[in-house]
Amino acid sequence: MGFIGKNGVLSEYEKKEFTENVLIPNFMHLVDQGIYSVLFDYELKIVVCTTLSAQSIGLGRWEDARGLSFRNYADTDVAAKIFSGHYNEQLMESLHQYAKRIYEIQSLVFTSKNVISLIDLLPYGGKFTSYLVTYVPILHPSGEVVAIQSFAIQSRFFSHQDYLRVITDEKTHEKYLHSEKLTLREHEIMFLLANGINQEQCSQILKITRSTIGNIIANQLCPKFGISGSNTKLLAQVALQHEFHQLVPSSLYRPYIVVLDEKIATQISNYTISTEPPASDAV
Repeated sequence: MGFIGKNGVLSEYEKKEFTENVLIPNFMHLVDQGIYSVLFDYELKIVVCTTLSAQSIGLGRWEDARGLSFRNYADTDVAAKIFSGHYNEQLMESLHQYAKRIYEIQSLVFTSKNVISLIDLLPYGGKFTSYLVTYVPILHPSGEVVAIQSFAIQSRFFSHQDYLRVITDEKTHEKYLHSEKLTLREHEIMFLLANGINQEQCSQILKITRSTIGNIIANQLCPKFGISGSNTKLLAQVALQHEFHQLVPSSLYRPYIVVLDEKIATQISNYTISTEPPASDAV
């Protein structure tokens, strides 16, 4: 074995040796199973993944995914490889922000030793593909986190996900909004509420505070639909009745990460990565 660094911290050699001799061999029996799972090392690089995970990003073999990392969220070549068919001019900037958020979450798993579950949503072909993803810290016998493993299953986030269509035609968009005299932000909230999305999740998707969501519901949307006070549940029912559930505002047709634990979501919002990725850290 290698040596333990100062103050009981594992050396890089120790981490690498444990990963190569213990973690990777224990993972190998999963490679050809029909599951989505990835093992990231202490540098947050993929060291091994299942074939299904590799194929989900357009790679033929799991070996082709080795070395990829969300740490390189600003690198266009890496992003193009990770996101494959999703990576286009329309989504480019939002995909880089999405990758940065995943990197922040992975970093937090390392520093906090918390298990973090999230919904991963990617737009493709006018629809959304969504996965329930869980990141689990992997501990060395010393107690230090040396890797993280992700597990994912396909899931439905929007309650009417199979029937969504994106509003891209401006005339249709304007006519639809004018019919209810809604602003774009109000339409976004009505679409989310109609699909069973709660206020905390709305705030993560829209990148505004939960209190702002509450104020818009209470002071703008409820009065427009004749609802007294602030009744989110009733407003969601009204949104469904008015068929907001099927029409996705084009402004919302982008990738999302929605953390399921509200406390952890708040922690991530306040979390700052201490070290920016190197400008040309090739994978």
